[in-house]
Amino acid sequence: CNCPGSHPNDWHLDLLRQRLFPASISKPTTAFTFAVLDHFLIDALECKTSAMSFYQKVKRLTNNAFPERVP
Repeated sequence: CNCPGSHPNDWHLDLLRQRLFPASISKPTTAFTFAVLDHFLIDALECKTSAMSFYQKVKRLTNNAFPERVP
């Protein structure tokens, strides 16, 4: 992260301050909002949704006509 005033070793704190959770612990290129993590938690607990099914759902919500085009 190149946030103004941030220390290069505190990239994880910069992401968390922006309410983003990194997808990996080293050099993340993807982050999840806390809102989407909350939605996943509810789906997993109440509907027994797997992570892959939730991912497919998010792809469909992102581009319903062509979900295969969503990375």
